Amino acid sequence: MEEALKIFNNYFKQFDNSLFGVNLKFKHTMRVVDYAEQIAKSIDLSDEDIDLAKVCALYHDISRFKQWTEYYTFEDSKSFDHGDEGFNILKELGINDEIVLNSTKYHNKYKVDDSLDDRTKLFCNITRDADKIDIVIEQANECIDDELNISDEIMECFRNHRLIENGMNRWDSFLYHMLRCLAFTFDINFKESFKIIKEKEIVNKKCDNILSKFNDDRIKEIKDIVNKYIDERISD
Repeated sequence: MEEALKIFNNYFKQFDNSLFGVNLKFKHTMRVVDYAEQIAKSIDLSDEDIDLAKVCALYHDISRFKQWTEYYTFEDSKSFDHGDEGFNILKELGINDEIVLNSTKYHNKYKVDDSLDDRTKLFCNITRDADKIDIVIEQANECIDDELNISDEIMECFRNHRLIENGMNRWDSFLYHMLRCLAFTFDINFKESFKIIKEKEIVNKKCDNILSKFNDDRIKEIKDIVNKYIDERISD
């Protein structure tokens, strides 16, 4: 981990940490490292593999600093796929560990490539969980929309325990971002991850925030679906 931090810091110092987006993603990265360590310990990985999980988390968003500096956005559709670009940056930095490379490449994809071996998938999933935990907790915690705009397609995602794909609703909608974060729980892999989300009451806080403005049965249904899903995965 010490060598990985050295490489990361040497790369990061070329960016202006006073810029909102750069600072935001630096703090996000450090929290994701902590969550990855927590998950890795919960499944009794060796000390060496715990360090590997932390390294994967450290590098997962390495392209975000370049993305914000050059494009002033975190929308991949308006810039580049930040998982793929992160993979390229790591290669340029001389990192050739396939687990680390693939954890960066696939952390933002709809799913991990089925052709990867089980060990690589494990670390990809730790990285994906740690990343999603922080997104669910830190992002989209307030609905300031003027209207409740929930498509039937989005409701079906919740009823069928599926992620909400990009493009299903307006990107300028705070509600859309809140619901998309809630649906991230359907792509969580480890019991520890569900415990973290449950302990912080994230689902209730997000849904209650929406309900305080729109007392709608669909939001109540979403709240029940997600809480039930989390409880079931914890009890598995």
